[in-house]
Amino acid sequence: MASSNVHYQEVRDARGRVFRVGESPRDIMGYSRLVMLFLPWLGMMLASTLEYGWGAASATVAHEYGWSLTTAFWNYSVYVAFEAGVSYFNGRFRERATWWKPKRAMLVGGILVVIAYYFLAHSTAPWISYAGYAALGGMGSGLVYSTCVNIVAKWFPEKKGWRTGFVDGGWAYGAVPFIILYATSFNTHDFVNILYFTGVVLGGGLIIISFWFKDPPKSWWPKEVDPIAFGKSKEAWSLKKNPPAIRQMTTRQMWRTSKPPWMVLEFLFIAGTSLFGVGFYYPFAVAMHLGAIAIIAGATGFAFTDGIGRPLVGLLSDVVGRRWAEVIVYSCLGVTTIGSLVMGRLHLAIPFVIFALLSGGTSGSLFVLNPLMVSDYFGTDHQTENYGTIYAAKIVGGVYGGVVSAYLITGTGSYTWAFIVAGFMALAAAAIAALFFAPPTEAEVRRAMGDAFDSSPSLEARPPA
Repeated sequence: MASSNVHYQEVRDARGRVFRVGESPRDIMGYSRLVMLFLPWLGMMLASTLEYGWGAASATVAHEYGWSLTTAFWNYSVYVAFEAGVSYFNGRFRERATWWKPKRAMLVGGILVVIAYYFLAHSTAPWISYAGYAALGGMGSGLVYSTCVNIVAKWFPEKKGWRTGFVDGGWAYGAVPFIILYATSFNTHDFVNILYFTGVVLGGGLIIISFWFKDPPKSWWPKEVDPIAFGKSKEAWSLKKNPPAIRQMTTRQMWRTSKPPWMVLEFLFIAGTSLFGVGFYYPFAVAMHLGAIAIIAGATGFAFTDGIGRPLVGLLSDVVGRRWAEVIVYSCLGVTTIGSLVMGRLHLAIPFVIFALLSGGTSGSLFVLNPLMVSDYFGTDHQTENYGTIYAAKIVGGVYGGVVSAYLITGTGSYTWAFIVAGFMALAAAAIAALFFAPPTEAEVRRAMGDAFDSSPSLEARPPA
């Protein structure tokens, strides 16, 4: 059981960083911090089908309700808008309000996921699905996503690269069983029961695990790692390429630096590419008559490699640094997106599968690398709120990944331009990272924070151990 009487001390290093040391995870919440690795991973898996399952489910839903492709993917774009939009508010409440903590965000998210699938099962008019599945479901999955992906940096500040990728990977491959279910058994005769089943399993699971979620105190640091000499620690080797932020910056202070506008533009581009792949690889493979294996690989294979690629991307960023990992991975995504188009148009099923799997393996990298970069550059104390302002760019990316792509496809009668635009957006994101994503200098942070740069953080004072 967690103790409220454990002593800690605040340690300041030569650059003025403050670390709160002395408390173990068991002292704070009564169990190992590994629980805050595996439960967020499970939460991501449970919440992801709303997004990743739509490409496989949309054909049956559209057929049953008489929707056009554009109507179906307006639903997808509205979902993305609410899923991304709620993240900032979740972060703001989480970091500032005593009544809104990770446990409550997960509980409310689970309830909304259950409601979303009920609405989709009875969406006799598009607005019902837009309000229930897209809006309420988007807010539910957004609460889960922003809670889970940001909690890793807080509990593992000294080794968060591949762990953030591991947790984030659940967002992609967690949906694979349901994508297979939708692709094989989801038809107009039994789709309502399948949607009921999906909502109960996914939303119910989120409600159950919500009760174990808890944040560490601000500026918490594991006592087994020396906060002053962390560069020499074997446990904290990734900090050599990705040192902690110079200061714990608020959202307003972060936006006074030069980085956030470029981060938003880059995120917009790469999110558009990623969400296009999530939504359209499966119908593209169907349209190209590539056969059952290629068709399933266009959905399940894309989602599966998207998931397993995320921890690998996180590990790569530990080795080469967040910035150069973005340049490498986003360039690969741009090339493989266009390669998937070419192989599909040539009706080469096996090469298409290869490119689709490679594209999937890099597609979700932004959801690992960007939160890592935000915590490295601006600190973990306001991580959820800070990243929420960047993650909101997914709204615009979702408009391309959903409805704009659908208009391009229906307007031209071909997938060609939709794929080309998606590929070049990923290459543009890589160029932005290379040119503008150097860490903020101490002088820039000092200008952004003003007098707060030299003031001690307002933490509860206790005598040192």
